[in-house]
Amino acid sequence: MPVTAPQSGNSGLTARHTSILALQGGGINATVSATRACAEETLYLLARERMMRLASEGVTLLEIKSGYGLELATEEKLLRVAAKLAAENAIDISPTLLAAHATPAEYRDDPDGYITLVCETMIPQLWQKGLFDAVDLFCESVGFNVAQSERVLQTAKALGIPVKGHVEQLSLLGGAQLVSRYQGLSADHIEYLDEAGVAAMRDGGTVGVLLPGAFYFLRETQRPPVELLRRYQVPVAVASDFNPGTSPFCSLHLAMNMACVQFGLTPEEAWAGVTRHAARALGRQATHGQIRAGYRADFVVWDAEQPVEIVYEPGRNPLYQRVYRGKIS
Repeated sequence: MPVTAPQSGNSGLTARHTSILALQGGGINATVSATRACAEETLYLLARERMMRLASEGVTLLEIKSGYGLELATEEKLLRVAAKLAAENAIDISPTLLAAHATPAEYRDDPDGYITLVCETMIPQLWQKGLFDAVDLFCESVGFNVAQSERVLQTAKALGIPVKGHVEQLSLLGGAQLVSRYQGLSADHIEYLDEAGVAAMRDGGTVGVLLPGAFYFLRETQRPPVELLRRYQVPVAVASDFNPGTSPFCSLHLAMNMACVQFGLTPEEAWAGVTRHAARALGRQATHGQIRAGYRADFVVWDAEQPVEIVYEPGRNPLYQRVYRGKIS
């Protein structure tokens, strides 16, 4: 939920990898600087407008991640904004702490020291305040290594906090296997995921989350192993990964279309990916994602003859009615 950072967004048009963006001084660090400087009320107004855009597409449950503060005060500021949005009762919000997103400039030469800050200060203090539901991390060559990532997972699990991870986006480090060992809710990106990682996800009950917007915007060529995920019956979710540096697309319809066109999902798989499998990736599978007795009365009525039409034509919004908590909204 960062403030828009034009430098970060423009860099993505000319650079292929987040690593290149970081070397250029753009990417995550540019957005971090803008977010730290931004007033909380401004962040709230920016986020609210984007939240309502997603609601206009029929979204009723939304994950908001922090990760653009990389210091206690700003991470808390982002999570407070998420809490304020949740209090409006326009969309259910699932807040996630992504403090282990990148090494901030002040810790550039001491990433282990930053992980210590995350583990000893950020996670316990913000958890005690009830500001998030899960802990996320970025395990990658340009993020945090396996040992550093495991410290974050160990800290979270010791406090009883669900975990997840951004893994295998640019390389195969074994992040998916690591997250799955901790029964992670989800492993996100997973373009470089191998069969051992897929098997670990199956065994750990971990959902694979495809983020086709980032794949498109970074001009990637390595596609996630969709056929392996099918073979091992790993649930697959689809998300927008909406952020200013690598996926500036505030549209779940577009993400569904991209998942089909770029990754070879069927329309039925894309629909499962934004409903029941998405709910499972957020730990909400007992209350959200399906129309059945005992579940939240959240659903959408579409002006379409077939579900495939909504996936096929992302520039058109065929929403007729959005029902949220049993009321037309």
